[in-house]
Amino acid sequence: MDLYTIAFSNLKRRKVKALLVALGLIIGVASVVALLGIVEAMRLELGDRLDEFGANIVILPQAEGTQLTYGGVHTVDVSYNTESLTEDDLPKIDTIPERKSINVIQPKLVGAVEAGDRQALLVGGDISQEATLKPWFSLAEYAGAPEEPVPDLAFWELPEAGVLLGSATARALEKSAGDTILLNNKQFMVYGVFNQTGGQEDGLIFTALPTAQRLLGRPGQLSMIEIAAYCNFCPVEEAVAQLSDVLPNARVTALRQAALIREETIDRFYSFGLILSSVILFVTVLTVLVTTLTSVNDRTREIGIFRAIGFRSSHVAAIVVLEAVLISFLAGAVGYIAGLALARLFGPFLAGMQVTIDWNSQTLAMSVLLSAALAAVSSLYPAVKAARLDPAEALRFI
Repeated sequence: MDLYTIAFSNLKRRKVKALLVALGLIIGVASVVALLGIVEAMRLELGDRLDEFGANIVILPQAEGTQLTYGGVHTVDVSYNTESLTEDDLPKIDTIPERKSINVIQPKLVGAVEAGDRQALLVGGDISQEATLKPWFSLAEYAGAPEEPVPDLAFWELPEAGVLLGSATARALEKSAGDTILLNNKQFMVYGVFNQTGGQEDGLIFTALPTAQRLLGRPGQLSMIEIAAYCNFCPVEEAVAQLSDVLPNARVTALRQAALIREETIDRFYSFGLILSSVILFVTVLTVLVTTLTSVNDRTREIGIFRAIGFRSSHVAAIVVLEAVLISFLAGAVGYIAGLALARLFGPFLAGMQVTIDWNSQTLAMSVLLSAALAAVSSLYPAVKAARLDPAEALRFI
């Protein structure tokens, strides 16, 4: 009779002890699979959300000189040795290898206009793309019919003869939705007023890009191109390098603050998951160790018989370890399935967001190996204790 047969027979005879060991391993593996599955899904979902939360790449013309700040980005004001950035540069962005990682491309023209008796900052662009870049953009006032709902800016097109006003600009010019306004002696309709954001957007006038180009006398020209790149699996710096290659006339910059916030937030979630998983695994090892040690203490007579009929100490130790490892294979598979079910069931509630957790055969294999490793480590001390048992002392219990 070989050691595997003996170990398997012992498990069948001691079903309760085997079940307790299996239960400890299943709970440990399931908890780790569920926790790390939720954390990983949150990491990916959070990365996507933070990538959507504003531009993380800005393209500006190459220039030297005095600069004007808009939206935390420097735009050229008084300059020399200035390259031009035009709408002809936009198709070049589509040629880079990481184009698939780019979600939003927002070309803009920024400049000062006469608004009545004062100057104001005019921004020309696509309002739907702007709202996608900045989800917090919304209208406090809208010039539609009374029964017409305020539009979702991400799915709305601003007419070329219309403008939207920041909250501070609307107060300064004493304008409301539905009023008309003169910009560089040309009349426009105020289609809406933005809700206050507390940022520089409160002091701007937003219009369509072609309208801004005509008003500022800069047809086809751009002040900047804002880009939101999805980069869970690619560094933003790689997209920046590729954009720099195809746009030698431009200065391509990654907004480091946005990238750092994203990386730090994701790292905190992942570190928390690893620490908690380590605690769970430590408790699992203790649980299996105590259960196995109790089983060894209850089998003193059996171990004495093994030694009396010629089994070596290494054989006795191998039987104890084999019993735990045999249980661990099934426990690992069951633990993975249970962990996956728990993650899918409780993931959206714990994460506070919709997370997707899919079946993964590689994770299943790792779960089985983890369970086997936990079983082997947990049974080492009980196995050594059983191997060191004095045969004469053990036979006293017969």
